[in-house]
Amino acid sequence: MEGNLTFLQDVQDAYATLSELTIVITDLEGNEVTNPSGITPLTKIAFEKWITKELYQSRIQPLAAIRNPSVYVNHIGLKVIVSPIQVNGQTTYYVFAGALIRDSTRTLVRQYIKNNYKNADEIFEALELTPELSETEIKAKMDIIQKLSQVVRTYLTHQTEKQYNNQKASFIHQSLESVRTGTATTCSFIEELFKLHRDIDFIGLAIEDKSDQYVIETIHGDHTDKLKGHAFLIGEGFLGHTIATEQFQFWQNVQNDPRTHFFKSNDLDPKSLFCVPIYGGDRVTGILFGGSSNVEIKNENVLESFKVYSSILNTLLTSNNIKHDLQNHLMELSTFNEIFRVITTVKDMKRVLYILVDISINITRGPFTCIVFKPNINQSKVDIVSRGLVKNEINDYCYDVAIRAFSNSTNETNLKQPFQNKTNWGTDVMEFPLLYKNRLYGMLCVGLYPKNDPDKYKAFLSTLSVAGSISFHLCQNNNKENSDEDAIQLLQDVMNHLNKEKHMESIKIESLVKDFTGFINEEEYTSLKKVCRLVCYNIEFIEKYINDQEMLSILVECQNVLQNQKANRRDSEILGLLYHYVTQNENIDTIKVMSNVNEDLRTKFVSYINQHSIVETEISFDNGQLITSQKQKNQNSEGLLKKELNLSSREVDVLNHILKGYNNREIAANLFISEHTVKNHITKILQKLEVSDRAQAIAKVYQLGYSPPN
Repeated sequence: MEGNLTFLQDVQDAYATLSELTIVITDLEGNEVTNPSGITPLTKIAFEKWITKELYQSRIQPLAAIRNPSVYVNHIGLKVIVSPIQVNGQTTYYVFAGALIRDSTRTLVRQYIKNNYKNADEIFEALELTPELSETEIKAKMDIIQKLSQVVRTYLTHQTEKQYNNQKASFIHQSLESVRTGTATTCSFIEELFKLHRDIDFIGLAIEDKSDQYVIETIHGDHTDKLKGHAFLIGEGFLGHTIATEQFQFWQNVQNDPRTHFFKSNDLDPKSLFCVPIYGGDRVTGILFGGSSNVEIKNENVLESFKVYSSILNTLLTSNNIKHDLQNHLMELSTFNEIFRVITTVKDMKRVLYILVDISINITRGPFTCIVFKPNINQSKVDIVSRGLVKNEINDYCYDVAIRAFSNSTNETNLKQPFQNKTNWGTDVMEFPLLYKNRLYGMLCVGLYPKNDPDKYKAFLSTLSVAGSISFHLCQNNNKENSDEDAIQLLQDVMNHLNKEKHMESIKIESLVKDFTGFINEEEYTSLKKVCRLVCYNIEFIEKYINDQEMLSILVECQNVLQNQKANRRDSEILGLLYHYVTQNENIDTIKVMSNVNEDLRTKFVSYINQHSIVETEISFDNGQLITSQKQKNQNSEGLLKKELNLSSREVDVLNHILKGYNNREIAANLFISEHTVKNHITKILQKLEVSDRAQAIAKVYQLGYSPPN
């Protein structure tokens, strides 16, 4: 208010001159906000003798409900105009204007003063100078005071909105900065949002949980404690309705709406309610909601800001999820790195079994883990190592696993993939085959508590089982000559689990190495053909597991090539050349500028690429002129996809975009179709490829030798 006093004082002075009245503005407690304007001899005495904060309060309280100027008669018979000033629908100040004498009442006023005041000559003199006014004249002055109230209201409303917009902008900036620095939480965001919007009685956030329900994660406001933690389904009540429609919703006068039962049963009785969906990708993952319990929300413009807040919450939730996934991924990588280092150097099978059991139960924190292990394929003996199982449970469950795994009647195809099962006593369990080169060594079985999410651990445990399988193979075939080959195979299997895109790149590089070295027909390049599968790994990581110095030297020199330095080995130049070609979307022009690579080698590679491409030429005659156009097609053309996988032309177009990393929206824009149509095409593509997601589709297509056109 301090910054507005000069303006209010100037406006008040002007209207005091216009109305020929004494004017002052007070707050709701009776404190004078402005200095009185237009002082007359009579009002000068009044301010000196009678007017106090308590007097203002005694007049304000009975007039709390008025919305327009009103007149009251003071204790000596003088009339005073009172006009409320409302800001955003709420009375915040009052204008007092006077004093007025109604015509024919001067005698009554004089008589009252004479009877109640001693030495009243000064008052009589001031009274004589105050003109009597007719009812029409008083009404005209009330209109002037009402205009003053409107001017002040407009100004204060503008100032309030300006202040609110500044606070809102500051809140948005601070929130985004907190998201950027990683210090923001949903609870702190909702708390600060509630402080910003004091005109809203409660604000909350509901987030989707794992059981397709939505749970109120945090809520602020009076009588909201019971609502925190409560769950609801899609379509249930006001909140569930918003999720079902995926639209911003605003309801008024909902006191008698049966959908408020969710709130009323938890001691909250809303009059107005709004809900804003929060999106995670293409679907609603939460809602921001709030409302009023005392006064109806009438300013819908305020609610527009909540659409912006929902976008910030979406960013915050997405950031938190990414951070959580990244932390888990880093933990898994760090853990697996250590496990891999130990598990590939241990030569005792028993120790490997203990490591697998201990690590898996510590990662999942489940009720039990066990390995049903057959050390010798020619014997019927089966070993069991377990944590968390008692004797009768071992006899029951582990015997069943042994029969399924090693019985002659077992369908072997069922043992090549992880399998989710259930014990006879009702515990969920994930079963992972310990399989290497078609040799089934056993089954890693990990029990889960009811609240455990199998997908959370599946990838890590699958990778762990691969490492364990190869470790068993190394223990049984302790051959120095083959140890590097086994380690290479293991590392490639690990990459397949951790990063399918890099794994597919390594497969493509391996294929190119074999074909191109055969094309140039210089030497065998045996070490290059082996180690090329590891070019996607960091060299410091590889050195822990590969003993062959020849292969390590190839990788080190390859790194020099990729850093635009000269290499001392031709095989390293070949590997760097092919790696660069594959990772640069197979753009042959990027090869031509690799000046650090031998020019003869670059020329031969360009020749190799050209000879392994088919050129189609179209010739047409137009007005006697010869016009030709050429386009190159990879031998593994789209005809392969249509023939082998029965894909339509449009499905091939969509698949090519998937292989290039486009999302659904980008595919729709490039092909001039709707996102819904893109989703339908992708569903059919996955069905025809007999896979469940994009990553598997990409892997299968690349395994066929196909790559998208540039």
